[in-house]
Amino acid sequence: MLKLNKLVIAMATAFAATSAFAAPVTPTDIQNAGANLQQAWITGASAPSYNVFLGFASKCQDNTLSIFHAGTAAGSVRPGSSSAGNHLAYACVIAGKTTVLYFTNQGGSVNAFSPHVASSLTGGTVVTNLNRLQNVATATCAPTATLSVTTAHQPAAQIYKCTGATVNGFAVTDNTPKKPVGGFSDVEPALFGIDVTGKGTVVNTGVTQVFGVLASDSLYRALQAQQNISESSTFLPQNAPNITRAQYAALISDASSATWKPLLPNDADAEVIIARRVDTSGTQASSNAFFLGNPCNGNPATGGSLNPATAADSAEGIYTVIEGAETGNVRDALIAANAAGKYALGVVSLENATVAGYHYVKLDGVHPETGAAVNTTDAFARYTSAQGNYGFQIDLKAFKASSATGFGATVIDEILSGFNTVACSDVPRGLLLNNSTSACGGTANEGVVVSKVTRQGNNCRPLTSKF
Repeated sequence: MLKLNKLVIAMATAFAATSAFAAPVTPTDIQNAGANLQQAWITGASAPSYNVFLGFASKCQDNTLSIFHAGTAAGSVRPGSSSAGNHLAYACVIAGKTTVLYFTNQGGSVNAFSPHVASSLTGGTVVTNLNRLQNVATATCAPTATLSVTTAHQPAAQIYKCTGATVNGFAVTDNTPKKPVGGFSDVEPALFGIDVTGKGTVVNTGVTQVFGVLASDSLYRALQAQQNISESSTFLPQNAPNITRAQYAALISDASSATWKPLLPNDADAEVIIARRVDTSGTQASSNAFFLGNPCNGNPATGGSLNPATAADSAEGIYTVIEGAETGNVRDALIAANAAGKYALGVVSLENATVAGYHYVKLDGVHPETGAAVNTTDAFARYTSAQGNYGFQIDLKAFKASSATGFGATVIDEILSGFNTVACSDVPRGLLLNNSTSACGGTANEGVVVSKVTRQGNNCRPLTSKF
C-alpha cells in the first residue's frame, strides 16, 4: 500500500509539473514532433476568422497555444484583424499531440469548396493553386508579442510574425498538408451554384454574419441634406441617411438606367459608383441573395431574380462598377470616391468598423449599429439584427470534405464544438449566435448576442421569429 501511495503521489506531482510548466508550442517543437505531429489546412471566408480561432484554441492544452501570421502587425493582434493578414496558422498541444492548423481566408468563401468541387466560378475545374503559410517549423517566423485568450485558458499565447512565408499549398513539398480539409463560407454552396453531393458535407455553424451598405462620406452628406438631416451632425446611427432595399437593388442591377434621381433629384446626373466584390466572394453572394433574389428567386417557372452589374457594365463618367477580390478593395474604392467628391456605395460585413471616408447608412429605416436605448450606438453592430429589426444577416456555413482523413477529418467538428465555449464577450463585432450556448446563454442575451430570428440554415428563407 505504501508503494502504491508513493506511486500515486509521484504521478500527481509529474502531472502538476507538466501543467505548471506548459509553454506555447515553438517552431522547434513542431520540427521535432515526428510521429506525434498532426496537421490540417482549412480555407474560406474571413468573417468568422476569430470564431474559428477560438474554436480551435478551446481544444488546446492550457498554455500551449501559438499564433503564426504573415500580416503587417508588429505586436499583439487577434486573428481576423486586417493586420494579421489572410494566411495564418495555429499550433498547440491537443490530446498529447503537437497540432498545427493552417488557415487561408483569402479569395472569398467559394474557396471553402473550390479545392474539392469544380464550378463555373473556377473555370470548371477544382482549384489547385491556393496560398497558405509555409511550414511554420522552418519558415522565418519571429516571436513578437503575446495574446491573452482567457476563455481558452491561454493567458499568453505566443504570436509569431512570418516574413516571405506564403506558398501554393498544393505544390510545395515542406511536410505540410497538400490539400484543405474543408472550411467556412458566408453562404451555402447552392448560392454559388455549386453542388457538393459526394464531395463533402455542409454544416450549419450556429453563427450569423451581419452585413451593411457603406456610403462614401460625400454621398452620405448629400443624402443627409436631401433627407433634411443636419450635415454637421456626427456619424451616429440616428443621424444616418436612409436607403431602401429597392433603391439599392436598382442601383446594383440595372446599369442602363441606374441614376441617383430617386435619392438625389438635384444630382440625378452624377456618376454612380458601385464598389462590389467578385463573384467568388461570400459577401457578394449574400448581397445577390438579399437584394436581388439571386439565385433564390431563380426558379424557371416563376423567375424574379436579378443579376448584379459587373465591371463590364461600366460607362465612363456615368456608371462605374469596381469589382474587388477583398473587402479592403471595397473600402479603398469608397475612400477614393470620397476624396474625389464622388458618390459611391458598397456592401461589407459589419465586422468592418467605419473610418473617415465611408459610413454605414440605414437600410429601410434601420441602422445596423443602433443600440438598445434610443440614440445609442452598439459597438458590436448586432443588436438590431438580434432583435429581428434589421434583415441583412446571413447564416455562416462550414464544409467538411469527404476526402479528409485523420485529424483533418475531425478538425471542422472540433472547431464547431468549440464555438459552444465562446463567451458572449468574445463573439466578434458583426456576428451573432443563432442559439444560446453553454458560455453565452440566458434570457439576458436573447436579442443581444443570441438572435431572436432565424433563417433555419437556409439563406434564401425569410427571417422568422424564434422567441
